[in-house]
Amino acid sequence: MSEVIVIGHRNPDTDSACSAWSYARLKNAIDPENRYLAAVCGPLGNQAKFVFSNAGLEPPTYVKDIKPRVVDVADADGLRLDSNDPLLMAFEDLDESTISVVPVFEGANKFAGIIGIHEMTSYFVENSLKARPAHTFRADNIQRVLPGRFIQRGQQEEFEAPFMIGAMNLEHFVRRLNELGSAKPIIVLGNRPELINHAISQQVPAIILTGLEKDEVPSVDFSAFSGLVFVSEYDTAETIRLLRLSVPVKQIMDAEPLCLAHDELFDNAKKTLVSSEYRGLPVLRDGSYVGSVTRSSFIEKPRRKMILMDHNELGQAIPGAEDAEICEILDHHRLGAEKTSKPIYLYSKPIGSTCSIVYIHYRMAGVTPDKSAAIVMLSGLLSDTMLLRSPTTTPEDRVYAGELAQLAGVDLQEYGSQLLSCTTCLKSTDPLQIVKADFKEYADGDLSVGVGQVEVSTLEDIDEAKARMLDALNTARKEHNLTWALLLVTDIIKEHSVLLCTTWAAGEKELAYKKLEDNLFDLPGVLSRKKQLLPEILRILDVLKKK
Repeated sequence: MSEVIVIGHRNPDTDSACSAWSYARLKNAIDPENRYLAAVCGPLGNQAKFVFSNAGLEPPTYVKDIKPRVVDVADADGLRLDSNDPLLMAFEDLDESTISVVPVFEGANKFAGIIGIHEMTSYFVENSLKARPAHTFRADNIQRVLPGRFIQRGQQEEFEAPFMIGAMNLEHFVRRLNELGSAKPIIVLGNRPELINHAISQQVPAIILTGLEKDEVPSVDFSAFSGLVFVSEYDTAETIRLLRLSVPVKQIMDAEPLCLAHDELFDNAKKTLVSSEYRGLPVLRDGSYVGSVTRSSFIEKPRRKMILMDHNELGQAIPGAEDAEICEILDHHRLGAEKTSKPIYLYSKPIGSTCSIVYIHYRMAGVTPDKSAAIVMLSGLLSDTMLLRSPTTTPEDRVYAGELAQLAGVDLQEYGSQLLSCTTCLKSTDPLQIVKADFKEYADGDLSVGVGQVEVSTLEDIDEAKARMLDALNTARKEHNLTWALLLVTDIIKEHSVLLCTTWAAGEKELAYKKLEDNLFDLPGVLSRKKQLLPEILRILDVLKKK
């Protein structure tokens, strides 16, 4: 299933978070082909926290950006080997699947390392340079790789030994075996009883017999022998070749490969792989394997799918949105949408909240919201319309609010008052958090402004908080490289606002509001940033741009 992120603007307000949650809930119900994830790209305010906590719901997932990451291209469903699997399986996997590396595990899920052409080439080249290299053998692997039968399995399931072929007379065989000292070899030979008996007396770890007929058994007593005895159906040369391929992959795998973190940015991961000696790398999340990438994984940059809620401009969207595939837009603000490479679903309507638009889509889909969805949508609607008192409120909003309240089983006025009481205290809350909590940017040519809004239960704290709030506004202005930064402080009870702004003489001069003192203006009756304040700000930018 393809994942689609449903997300509102940066620094989400209650309507943004609630609309993302409720629309993702609807999409998951009507579209089984995709999985929709409700998300936010900033901390939730007190009001939004109240909504989800009061309803006993998990809030939308926090996503800091939507930039493509290595986990987006990691293959989690590819081949994998157990550390005890024979090397032959790794050869077959790499050859048949034309892949670069295969992950190796101990048991079901413990990532142990990787094996690829590089490790296998190194293994055979290094062994060819050694006089008599030792190999790790497992009884199970010998039977898995080499056609034949056991006469006895022996006492050791796994052992380490070099090869020795019994193709000589007894005297020479005894001398060669003695020369090996404590490095007892695995003996490969035909039906030669005198050599077999001497190998038994030396308690070599294994005897591999070749050249025997189908039911032939050597006239040798193996009762005192503790090692493995196996009859191969192949000749000595082929038996030796396959025995080399029976060694467990753990003997030659790279147990400490270069690994990529799952959240490594796509471009950074690509550079890491290309500049390394590896042809593929494992991807880990907190030490657990989530997939592998090869050089072919980076041919095309992935584009994560997303639905924009409560905004339609990339300047207000989550970082990385320019690299994403925008599938839909649901909004109730002015249109400033970016160009898309293909047609998308766009629903924009001058209505009180995006949650109203989401509820419209429930009705269009013939889906009745359950109690949880109804309370979430009602919360976003009442928050954005300030309990239906904002000038952005339409008759439709009032109808929808009534229907949602009934579905949620709450009294509209009582719940709305409880919701709006979850306001911010200017004196006790971090001023920068207040400024950034619901901060939107707008631009016209070279001029750019950022406008935040905070809802309070009283404006009496403004004098005490003004200096700290202005410092926070200036910090935001510098961080976002803005011409002007403003904060609309709204008393939702008395329906009265004041406007704090950073110093910009040209802009302040054009403001149509009464100036109370430096950097502070009086806005009686103003509740809506979108419908009442923003048109004035955009008018000022247009006027100053023409001067």
